[in-house]
Amino acid sequence: MSDAAKLAKLSFMKKPQGTPFSSFGPSVGEILAIGATLEDAVIGSAYAAIISYGEAMYALQHGSISWSVVRLYYSCFYSIRALLLIHEVVPFSSGNQMMLNIPRCKFLKGGSSSHHWNWAEIKKIGQLDKQWFFSSDSQEAYGKLREHRENVNYTHVFTDPAFHNCLVSSESDLVKRFRVYRDDDEFLYTYLDEHLAIAYPTKLVFELDVSLRHASISLPQESLSHAKKIWRMKDRCPCS
Repeated sequence: MSDAAKLAKLSFMKKPQGTPFSSFGPSVGEILAIGATLEDAVIGSAYAAIISYGEAMYALQHGSISWSVVRLYYSCFYSIRALLLIHEVVPFSSGNQMMLNIPRCKFLKGGSSSHHWNWAEIKKIGQLDKQWFFSSDSQEAYGKLREHRENVNYTHVFTDPAFHNCLVSSESDLVKRFRVYRDDDEFLYTYLDEHLAIAYPTKLVFELDVSLRHASISLPQESLSHAKKIWRMKDRCPCS
């Protein structure tokens, strides 16, 4: 748990019993303290997203389809968390899943678990209005990839089932399709069942890359060096 999440949780725990969380908010001092930790929280989640994506593509190149599905999912999970944090929304757990909208000094109900976002609540957050990564299409793609990951984890127990055709290819074909997915500005592949397992996390991780640049946030050199070592694609590593 990041320091931002820990501080948000500590603030929320001060809510008097019986008081609706919608009527309770952090103090100005608490908001300032949480805001001061946001960049580190963003960096932590962004780093995890990039490493997970790099590990997934390496696994695909070496025929480990099940592991790649798990890592592709986690790349999406951490990308979305980082994007929330960039927009000053802090997910945290305090018995139940919650979120803190810093600009509004308001606590919001999270999802049923840390892996099930409360998309309906997120879409009401003003600074996230019209952001692609919180659209209905993104929500559907995320849900499908999460189901694929659960299917691998809990049904196939890390064997390599006959998953998507997009997950079974030679290295050269994978690199070619990576570039197609990355540059797919019209979202021709992102939500298609036969492509989304790679196309959706690819669009997310590079959307994160753009958002980090706009926010003038950079990974520490040590983290960046490690990410580049993990990154085996013949193209620029995000956030480099």
